[in-house]
Amino acid sequence: MLSRIICGWLCATLLLARITHGAEAVQDERVATYKEFRNAFDAADYAKALPLAAQVLQLTRSQFGAESLELVNPRTNVATTYYRMGRYGEALDGYREVLAQLDQQDDAANPLLVRPLHGIGATLRALNRDAEAITPLKRALDITRNREGMQSPTQLPLLKELVACYMSTGRVQEAGTQQVYAFNVAEATYGHNDIRMLGPLDDYARWNEAAGRYSAARTLHIRAVQLADSVLGSMTMQSVNGLRGIARTWRLAYVNGESQETAVTDTLSGTLMPAPVMLVPTQSPEGERALRSAIQRLAAAIPAQPQRLGEVQTDLGDWYLTGGSSARALPVYREAWNSLSQAGGQSLLATSVPLTYHAPPAAVAHGLQDPNLFDAQTVELRLSIDANGNVRDAVVTNPAADRESTERAVAAALRRAVFRPVIADGAAVASTDQVFTEQVYVKRPKVK
Repeated sequence: MLSRIICGWLCATLLLARITHGAEAVQDERVATYKEFRNAFDAADYAKALPLAAQVLQLTRSQFGAESLELVNPRTNVATTYYRMGRYGEALDGYREVLAQLDQQDDAANPLLVRPLHGIGATLRALNRDAEAITPLKRALDITRNREGMQSPTQLPLLKELVACYMSTGRVQEAGTQQVYAFNVAEATYGHNDIRMLGPLDDYARWNEAAGRYSAARTLHIRAVQLADSVLGSMTMQSVNGLRGIARTWRLAYVNGESQETAVTDTLSGTLMPAPVMLVPTQSPEGERALRSAIQRLAAAIPAQPQRLGEVQTDLGDWYLTGGSSARALPVYREAWNSLSQAGGQSLLATSVPLTYHAPPAAVAHGLQDPNLFDAQTVELRLSIDANGNVRDAVVTNPAADRESTERAVAAALRRAVFRPVIADGAAVASTDQVFTEQVYVKRPKVK
């Protein structure tokens, strides 16, 4: 009897050892595969990363079971890899599967929800469905604040996405409230003179640009340049974005009208916000100086940065053409094309871009209208643009009887505009088949 007991104990011990060894082998394989996935993902080799992410998911399922919460991160990694590959439908399905699994846990504040919710928001944005993206992004933001506090820096990527959604859907004030909040969180986290403030400064400046607050935006860009130069040296590449921003605000102010800003206190954050008052537009030499400084830094860069150099040279060409000097603009565009061609990025100059276009009052860009009274519609036009960027003809390709006057207004605005011309083989060429679209509001007919 004793021998049977000892034999049974030995068999059970051996079986347990085998099970334990098998589990450890799966665990070791899972960890090794995850490291391989992470290396491929961080190197932006998503074609290699995708099957590895799927393998990690399968190994996790075999180790922990089909309903385990251990599957959440591997599933999210698969969806995020699809997102980075531009396979947005598969990414959206993947994120929603994760969300469905987590919602079964009946924990509305589960921090595991944040990544898939963020992923859904980012993917909807990539699909130009910004209005739909607001809800998942706000939910992720609420969870983060509830778990980590109102000043948590981990909310900054969510706030950036949310601000973009509000801006693209015409909710400028809501965008401003969230942008100011994000900036204050960043400054409280990093400090006023920390180099990590360059990103938040650029984000806040770009919101001010989009809101037409060009002087406020310029002040932030100048601060970014001063910060980068003081910390990293007077020829640092980290100042290039700020220098481009300084020039861009001067150019946009010249096109759209500069604003003189007086400080008023934002009721939610206590942050000083500018109230715009339109003044007479003026062309400032500061913009040209900023761009030439950026070009000087990039031209001296080691290793060479021909793509960025070509982009800034394009900015300078835009500066001259906006000011009415095609004779100065075209040689600079040629230099830009030469730089971009070294990096294979000359497609930047393959399409005409409006530089001085003023959308008519009916355009959606001018603000929201009552959805009960107006419909948003797309007017599509085919343009003929000469080598100097002047619009010679604008023909509506999808005319509708209920918006004839609006279509005429869009076409007239385009004929007054100046475009950056197409640059091919370093030379400006005419474009006779340029497609342009404008979102406009059309009043609904009265119901009798």
